[in-house]
Amino acid sequence: MTVKSYIEKVKDEVYKCVHCGFCLTSCPTYLVSGQELESPRGRISLMKATLESQIEPDEKTFQHWDRCIQCRACEPACPSGVKYGMLIESAKNGMKEVKSNSFSYRFIFNLIINLSISKWFINLNSTIFRIYNNLKISSILYMLKISRILPSKLSQLETMIPKVYGSPLKSGQFLIDNSKFKIALFRGCIMPGIHGDNMRNTVKLLNYLGFDVEVVASEVCCGSISSHNGDLENTIKLAKHNIDLFLDDEFKYLLISSAGCGTRIKEYYHLFDENSEYWMKSKSLKDKTLDIYEFLYQNIDQKPNRVINKTVSYQPACHLLNTQKVIDEPIELIKMIPGIKFVELPSSNICCGAGGAYSITQPIWSKKVLDKKMNEFNSIKIDVMTVSNPGCFIQLQGGLKMLELHTEIMYVTDLLYYSYIEGEN
Repeated sequence: MTVKSYIEKVKDEVYKCVHCGFCLTSCPTYLVSGQELESPRGRISLMKATLESQIEPDEKTFQHWDRCIQCRACEPACPSGVKYGMLIESAKNGMKEVKSNSFSYRFIFNLIINLSISKWFINLNSTIFRIYNNLKISSILYMLKISRILPSKLSQLETMIPKVYGSPLKSGQFLIDNSKFKIALFRGCIMPGIHGDNMRNTVKLLNYLGFDVEVVASEVCCGSISSHNGDLENTIKLAKHNIDLFLDDEFKYLLISSAGCGTRIKEYYHLFDENSEYWMKSKSLKDKTLDIYEFLYQNIDQKPNRVINKTVSYQPACHLLNTQKVIDEPIELIKMIPGIKFVELPSSNICCGAGGAYSITQPIWSKKVLDKKMNEFNSIKIDVMTVSNPGCFIQLQGGLKMLELHTEIMYVTDLLYYSYIEGEN
């Protein structure tokens, strides 16, 4: 198949775009470049030109599509309701088909994708990162001024090496007496390896609030990494596994603490023909899938009691804000905590540049977007920046490290944990 044939499948969405430009002020890559072809409108123009045989997409065309972070902020901004996420994923599926004519590309692509979603590889990396941080290698490189002579891309990647919080979260059942009902907590790929303690805090918080929790051993990657990089075949395979697994399990809700995973799972039905077996199954799974903050906001019976005297802001995850429309719930949960002074972050609706694997595949553009976001950090005085996605956590923590700022990055669930559970100790 060609790029054109993939875009052909979603051409109705291509021609919905009337090139009004409302998307421009919401697009992070356009905001840092001012270039039309780095905007949703510009990228759709390339798709339209491809459909009409005005151009044959080449590496230069692919570059513009690759530079899209897939934050989907353009979707709520679009008065025509263009489903841009479907468009860019279709274009990237076509790109993969073209590039896969090269054996070396197929080998490297499949290796990277498979390693990215492999639990053993993620756990190995978390161990390496933990050792790296414990030995304070980054400080040594800075003190010896070695970091100054590293190539810029390598220096940036070194800065973005994440802190590791505890050992990886393992599967299991976390049961309590007199439970209201049982829920399943989706681990995802990155979060349990890098932020194991944070996920354990979430489990303890859910137990404290009266719910049995199960972390299912046989879950697989949600498929967002694969779909964002044009691997539709693998995405469907992963989706079918998770759909069958979670529909068979006995729980009331599937909770997601990583916004990117939540969007992918809630949108599994996009992968299947309407009214097919798995389309209907994926719709059933969507109906019992909630983001952790949706669930907490709807199911908290008692407010947290420990006073936390901190000035706090919130950077929403793009997929939580733009696709799941979970907008006010995390902020209202933060405001429930006594002592918190909440300060709104300017342009909080604009992406931080993390974008799943984007910070690795497009480090230069990721940093451009991050730099703009960090300038906004400097405009407000806060103690804690809260987030709702591991990619945002790692990206913003790296940005703070580059600027040598002492603002703490936390999940909203961590703040709630400290106010509810630590408040009783």
